[in-house]
Amino acid sequence: MGHSEDVMPTLGDMCGEPDFSLRIVEGSASAADRVVDSVRVMPGTSWSRDQLGEVRDALLVIRPSGDGRSDRQRDQGAGERFLREVARQRAAALAVVVDEHGASAVPAAIRVSAARLGVPLLTTRKTLEEWADLAPRLREYRHQHAEWQADQLTALLNRLPDRLADADGNAMQRVADWLAAALEAEVLVSDPQRGVLAASPVTAPATFAPLLVGRSASPRTRFVPLAAAGSATVLSVNARRPFDDAGTDLLRHAAKVLGLIDQIGRRHHQVADAEREVRLSAFQLLMIGEEAAAQRVMAGLAPGLLDIGRMRVFVIDCAEEDREITARVAEEAVADRALLVRCPAFNHLIVMDPTHDGDPGHPPAASTLAAMTETADALRRVVTSLPRHRMGGSRVHALGDAADAYGEARTALAMAGQLPDRVALAEERLHLVDVLPPKTARRWAGTLLYPVLTLPMSQRDQLLRTLDLGLEFRHNAVGRLLGIHRNTVLHRINKCFDLIGLDRNHVLSQVVVSAALKIVIAYGHDDLSVDQEADFTAMVSTPEVRAWADAFLDPLKDDPRDLLRTLRAWLENDTHVERTATALGLSPATVRGHLRTAAPLIQRELTLDLDGDRVPDEEEHVMSDVRPLAFALHAATGRPLLPAA
Repeated sequence: MGHSEDVMPTLGDMCGEPDFSLRIVEGSASAADRVVDSVRVMPGTSWSRDQLGEVRDALLVIRPSGDGRSDRQRDQGAGERFLREVARQRAAALAVVVDEHGASAVPAAIRVSAARLGVPLLTTRKTLEEWADLAPRLREYRHQHAEWQADQLTALLNRLPDRLADADGNAMQRVADWLAAALEAEVLVSDPQRGVLAASPVTAPATFAPLLVGRSASPRTRFVPLAAAGSATVLSVNARRPFDDAGTDLLRHAAKVLGLIDQIGRRHHQVADAEREVRLSAFQLLMIGEEAAAQRVMAGLAPGLLDIGRMRVFVIDCAEEDREITARVAEEAVADRALLVRCPAFNHLIVMDPTHDGDPGHPPAASTLAAMTETADALRRVVTSLPRHRMGGSRVHALGDAADAYGEARTALAMAGQLPDRVALAEERLHLVDVLPPKTARRWAGTLLYPVLTLPMSQRDQLLRTLDLGLEFRHNAVGRLLGIHRNTVLHRINKCFDLIGLDRNHVLSQVVVSAALKIVIAYGHDDLSVDQEADFTAMVSTPEVRAWADAFLDPLKDDPRDLLRTLRAWLENDTHVERTATALGLSPATVRGHLRTAAPLIQRELTLDLDGDRVPDEEEHVMSDVRPLAFALHAATGRPLLPAA
């Protein structure tokens, strides 16, 4: 083997050079990968092993002869001994001078012995005299290849940033593309934890999937841990031809460079991950109403961002796509104007946008997306540019009401998929709490929740915030949103219902408790009812509430299938489709059809238990969609009956 500056071609390389007129004989296909150190031309038409000398990795060129029977027998014995020595010294191959290419042009004795001894066999149409002149071409080939190697190293340097600390996200991919072109290979940079970091071509991961299991190297495959990476990151290369010394050197240099880029990149990722955790902590604090703590958390990362006191929430659903790709685009779009977090529960991005637009709890001044804030416009452009993405946005809320704003954005998100641009704002019509008589509502809600409201402040606030979210979303999702275990969420909710004295498993009880929570959040709880049921009846019987209920249900009235009757029965049967169907004398499929028709008409997701008596999926809404429907039906028709106390 030569040094790194001695670049040795393979038999396949030489067969590709027309001047050599070489062709591998059938049955010696693996010979293409053998490297050739030199060419030895054997003079005459008969040769012996004594003439060989040192021929390791040499290509031997011979011209067979012998026309008579005795000549053939004598040549057969000499040829056998000659080939044994060729095999022992591990010569690269034997090239036989012929008039026409093909196995039949090679004497049978040579073919049989070469096959038995494992000596690769080629044919050449060049004469011995021509080969004597061609031998120096091998040195020229080495020289040209050495120049190529130098050019490739220069190309590698040109693909690096001026300072490694400035390496962008594409630096590793540029090196992978260069290495793939230089070695005519498939290149993959991967990590067991981080997945594919760079691939060239894009199909490389599929090629390496079965090879990475055992990582068994071959003449054309290499697995190199990245130098100085301090991780399990591996450079995998599958070349078209076997690695020679030059290819091995290029691979070694590339691994060093990729290792340094990876090291810098991991440091950047560690900083970015820490910042994401800070943002997520601030979001979780806002979700439980701790705005002052959230402001302190964000003060070092984004001073003043949360000091404005009002905000809107946008939720982007990334569907089944890679959320990180969307996150990078969205982060660039919002810059430092908003708080962007990766939702810990779903494949969503959540953006809290501090804003001066509108008063808390009321619609923005304009009813079109064109009037949204600068951040919202930027997010809208991101969503509309990406397939299958959708976005919902809330109204303006006080900073401490982030949970309500998030719920509104999630409700709008459900409607966004039905719109051409896949972007929807929370509906600008009035909500139930907006039309209730404040004094009466405050008395009723304060009395219903009295057992919880009179707990010590720290315990009370913790239970109320968990209960509020737990009635809006599934418990697994709430746990991830708040950073607590699902069982903790369930324990807190059960404790609240036990104190209140209502059945947590009864949907209409959940509706009433959820409404009381929204009232307390909006109006406080500084008074108690003398007659709780009377206050409830008075609260839902005002002209304002009746008008709100009629407007809410009006889109359902034109359907000839009496959707109102189906919805009442569905709520009275705890949203179980099978029980609803039995009560109405309809098929379950018909009931599901009515619910699916009604949902977009009232701009709500009525997805609880649509497939029968199963446990609802954790991604489904609960009270945020059922609560206004139940109160609207009760106020307008007297049913379903709601537990007032």
